[in-house]
Amino acid sequence: MDVGIFVRVSIIDKKNKESPEIHEERGRRYAEAKGWNVVRVYMLPSISGKTTKNLIQTRQMLEDIKSGVIEGLIFSKLARLARNTEELLYYSKYFQKHNANLISLNESIDTSTSSGRLFYTMIAAMAQWERENNLERMMASLETRRAMGKFTGGMASYGYKIEDSQIVINEEEAPVRKLIYELFLEHKRRSTVARILNEKGYRTRKNKKWTDVTITRLLKNSDAKGVRKSNYRRVPTEDNPSHVKPKEEWIFTPCPPLIKEELWDACNAIIREQELNSKQTKPLNQRVHLFTGYLFCHNGHPMKMQTKTNKYSCPKCRVRIDKDDLEDIFKTRIEQFIISDEEISNYLSSSSQEEQLKEDEIELTMKEIGKLDDKMDGLIQLNINGEIPTKGFKKHYEPLHEQKEQLDQNLLILKEELEQMKIAKNSLSVVLDKSKELYKNWKNLDRPEKRHIVQSVTNRITFDGRNINFSLKQIAPLSALEMGTDGQRQGITLLLGIKSQKLLKNIYKKETR
Repeated sequence: MDVGIFVRVSIIDKKNKESPEIHEERGRRYAEAKGWNVVRVYMLPSISGKTTKNLIQTRQMLEDIKSGVIEGLIFSKLARLARNTEELLYYSKYFQKHNANLISLNESIDTSTSSGRLFYTMIAAMAQWERENNLERMMASLETRRAMGKFTGGMASYGYKIEDSQIVINEEEAPVRKLIYELFLEHKRRSTVARILNEKGYRTRKNKKWTDVTITRLLKNSDAKGVRKSNYRRVPTEDNPSHVKPKEEWIFTPCPPLIKEELWDACNAIIREQELNSKQTKPLNQRVHLFTGYLFCHNGHPMKMQTKTNKYSCPKCRVRIDKDDLEDIFKTRIEQFIISDEEISNYLSSSSQEEQLKEDEIELTMKEIGKLDDKMDGLIQLNINGEIPTKGFKKHYEPLHEQKEQLDQNLLILKEELEQMKIAKNSLSVVLDKSKELYKNWKNLDRPEKRHIVQSVTNRITFDGRNINFSLKQIAPLSALEMGTDGQRQGITLLLGIKSQKLLKNIYKKETR
């Protein structure tokens, strides 16, 4: 009989001095004693036995069984072939189907006999029982650690780190993670966020350039708002190739938040809408109506303008509001800010926070530049000492040099932005006076000028049929009326992050049902 020898040795086996050659020699001696001819040896060094079915050598072995190249397979013991019942039984049925035999030396199993097949099934079940028993003990330990509030494993996402078995904020990565949400809320394009981060000289934890895939993963990760998700993945199987567990098995634990929940919700609402409407939309500045792209119903659906009725409406939730009423409410909301001492105080507080965030980003950038300087100096020294060849030096040095140039350029931009923010804060009274004059003349502005103001100050407007919520990002923009002769806007735009909710009264009561 032509046979093959299956040799799998794990890393632990190698440490215990169980070489592949020893197992191969045992198989050859057994075949010789039986008068069998060894025509194939399938060698799997340093391979775990958790699953073996999809390995290259295993697939070759199965193909040889199917084509009749070998009629039997010799291996040291069952655990060398596989360590779970599903795969062991799969091999048994496969070999039976093609009239081939499984021969385990340690367990003295030969599936060509009925007693051998029975014993094989019993041993496989016992191996699976032991594995599941170990898993149950491990899961019980995890539940105990969770109940005690201790860390239960897994990787900390970008912006966090593990310290004393606890998830804590990574002070070096956190500013970049926050910046991802702010940039996405502004640009609404994940690829744009990745490009801006790369241009600024930032890199991922593995020192790779940012991609839209990585940005998407981080934007969707709820740990940024203080909710860490775990126990939601399992080993992929044929029945569940997505490797995602049922939602009732997911575990949510609190962690230190990096951003406000409102910011996380706003970004993920945009992502959900983009995923629902996969068709690429026109740039916002090319839209016809004032609030298109900014007005949403309470369920996150975009409210679109109905030309016949002059109303923004959501066909799914059946809420609507007259376009002129919404414009009046928007203008009133902006005017309320200008004359409200409380809102001005909130702005000053928000402005101070923005300045601090900018200073933190500058500090982070300077640290990254310092690290790159150290790496580059180390490479230069290795090259001088002859420890690294010129070609190898160039391969490692050029990416670092490119990244440092980007960081240097970004540092200049950040410092300029910080200076502009300080000027804007100090010039608040002047800008507010100009803004009051601007909004008094609102009715005289044409549509592009009004649209420019909406784009400048608005993050999102939410309407549920009775209440309207304005999420504003900027206040007091200078309109196209105040452009210079070169076509560039003059003056200052104030950054602001505020929220307000106004109960709509008689203006739109007639529109609600």
